[in-house]
This record gives sequence, C-alpha cells and structure tokens, in this order.
Amino acid sequence: MRKGVTNDPDAIRDVCGRADVLWLALCDDEGPYCVPVNFVLVGQTLYLHSGRKGRKARILTSGRPLAFSMAVDLKLRTGDTACKYGYRFRSVMGRGIPRIAEGDERRTGLDALVRKYAGEVLPCDERVLEITEVFAVDMDAASVRTKE
Repeated sequence: MRKGVTNDPDAIRDVCGRADVLWLALCDDEGPYCVPVNFVLVGQTLYLHSGRKGRKARILTSGRPLAFSMAVDLKLRTGDTACKYGYRFRSVMGRGIPRIAEGDERRTGLDALVRKYAGEVLPCDERVLEITEVFAVDMDAASVRTKE
C-alpha cells in the first residue's frame, strides 16, 4: 500500500463522518457521469437520496458498480515555486454497488441523512417522500489517503 494510504475502518469512519459532500462516479451508455450528493455512513453502508427520475436515479437502479470520493481538512500548501503548491487533505475513495433501500432500511437511511445535516430527525413531507428514492451502497472497498 502507498505511503499515506490506509484501509483502517476508524480512519474511514472519521472522514465519512466529517465530509459534507460525496462525489459519485457513475457510468452509463452515455458515458461517465460525476455528481456531488449528500450522504451518510451507517456501519459499512453509505446512504443517499435522489429523485426517482433522471440520469442519476437510472444509473443507481441499474446495479452497475460505482466509485465515490470525499475529502476533509483541505488546506492550500504554498511555496516559492509552482511545484510546492498543492493541497493537504484526508480523503476517502471507494467503490460499491448501489441498491434501493426498502422498508425499515429506507427510513433508517433517511433519518440518518437528516440527523447528519440537521442535527436531529425532522418530520418529512409525505408528498416529497413519494418522489424520493433512498439508495444504499455497501462499500466493497474503501481507503483513506492523507496528504501532508
């Protein structure tokens, strides 16, 4: 494994817990597609939501593998030459296969998402829930990279 890279579950949970945005790398017959989404990690499963229509939802329901990334602790590194510029960060990169969360798992995922971003579970508008899909991504692989 490369220097600064680890598969440590605690490091993965730390970055996932602090990151605000997850970047999904998806692919369909039109080609690659990358989109930022809100997300939450519960155990080894990432939860995200989407409308039930559109390209993202079509790809997520297809069963095709996806990749994802997120980053925290971003800080610009500067210097007196161009080669010294860059960023310090901690990131998670991984992959998995999405599936629709159903039944109790759907509610668990939604409640966890709301708790992450709102700090508490809030009531949901039933009309919005009818057009919202909750996806679960069981991580096949994930690693943390720390760049100093």
